[in-house]
Amino acid sequence: MDEQALLGLNPNADAPYRQRAMAYFEQLKESPDAWEVCAKALSQGLYRDDHVKFFCFQVLEHQIKFRHAGLSAAQQQLVRETLMKWLQSQVCSGSAEPAGTLWS
Repeated sequence: MDEQALLGLNPNADAPYRQRAMAYFEQLKESPDAWEVCAKALSQGLYRDDHVKFFCFQVLEHQIKFRHAGLSAAQQQLVRETLMKWLQSQVCSGSAEPAGTLWS
């Protein structure tokens, strides 16, 4: 991933960094295989920053919404496995949100 662009995801980032991050985000969404980079980052826990994780989830969401049917069975399975692995890591690490805080 473009580490410089990721700096723009921080809410305190300057406008040029934010613009670069948004351009990078759009580029990843439109790329046919960039979602796999995001899937790897999430499943392997490459980033601790919640803004970067949210960014990766948005790229995956875009892939699922608009291109899921065009993926091979193996790629669809990779998406499912990535999401399950990330969820399991959250539960096992104890870093999951406490019950009731997500929707209240």
